[in-house]
Amino acid sequence: MKRMIKKGLVLMICLLFLSGCWDQKNIQDIHYVTTFGVDYKDGKYIVYVQLIDFAGVAKQEVKPTTPSRSYIGHNSGKTITEAINNLYKTAQQRLFLGHVHTFILTENALKQDINDIIDAAFRNNFIRYSSNFFVTKKPLDELLKITGFFNLSPMYSELHFPDEVYRNRSFIRPITIQEFIAEYREAAVTAIVPSITWNAKDWKDNKQKLKTFVIDGAYTLFYNKSKPWYSEEELAGVRWMTKATTRTPVDIQTKDGFSYFSMAHPKTKIKPIIEGNQAKFIIDCSVSGRILGLTSHKSIKALEQSLKASIAQDIRKTFEAGLRNNADPLNLGGTLYRKELRFWQAHHFNEPNDYLHRDALQAIHIDVKLTNTGILKAQPFKDKEILGK
Repeated sequence: MKRMIKKGLVLMICLLFLSGCWDQKNIQDIHYVTTFGVDYKDGKYIVYVQLIDFAGVAKQEVKPTTPSRSYIGHNSGKTITEAINNLYKTAQQRLFLGHVHTFILTENALKQDINDIIDAAFRNNFIRYSSNFFVTKKPLDELLKITGFFNLSPMYSELHFPDEVYRNRSFIRPITIQEFIAEYREAAVTAIVPSITWNAKDWKDNKQKLKTFVIDGAYTLFYNKSKPWYSEEELAGVRWMTKATTRTPVDIQTKDGFSYFSMAHPKTKIKPIIEGNQAKFIIDCSVSGRILGLTSHKSIKALEQSLKASIAQDIRKTFEAGLRNNADPLNLGGTLYRKELRFWQAHHFNEPNDYLHRDALQAIHIDVKLTNTGILKAQPFKDKEILGK
């Protein structure tokens, strides 16, 4: 009997140390922030948060018949932390910031010290390193109102899954917070942050035109010394310097007609050459692709030559655009720093215009291989050939 009592006491004592569910929270009792934006106006930071109903994100057998709802909150403060705390006052339930999937800065916020903004974000533990990073010229409250197709949640859009769109058309590569910090804090490296806006011309439902997200350009950041914006056209050369390019279009117009190509997986090497007190660069790029459309009567060799000239022109145009704005979108400085460290340190380079000059791009060598000509076989059908069959 005593032994049974002892066992019972030991069991009761052990139960005291077991964890329970007394502090559990149901998922519907918490508001999850999926998008976090920062603006700056009149000496104050303005934070924007977007709440999404996760019922519209969960997998469903049938498409929703009513638009997925999202809520947008904002408040201001002298610091980002103060603005967040001010926003907590009017939140109807606990705001959970651990699910932030996309981080957006306005152009005005970008002009401030971005180190302070990133530091405040991580001190509040609301940004994950895997979060998407964008800059926008548009008002954040209008940008965050855009929803997905088929009444789906805004989560199903380029704002949250830009990689899916990039695989279809590779121009400006999406970037995460982790990638940005790694590049921005690296000496001599230029970070390229996509700028996001909306388009209200291309899509519409049965009743009205729809706003859809679109990446229209990018900002190049070299510490706090250079933050210019470039259009997609001006940054056309960057896609040939990026390994992640999986499918990028090239349209060549000539007197003979047009040629339309899809190119992928460029392999590019940058070779710095030191001549006196100046650095020059040679770019070698190898890329393959296929013909998508053709109305000209050119041979494969002639088409490849046209492609070489077009790609070289893209790279040179991007280089010259950067030179005009004290920027280095081709990231030539990063290679110079790694391969010619003594030269870099001896000249104390602090910004792109310190090591870039009009003749810095000495040569561009392009190697193109068309691996698939499709059914055209490099010769378009002629009307008389079709009519004669």
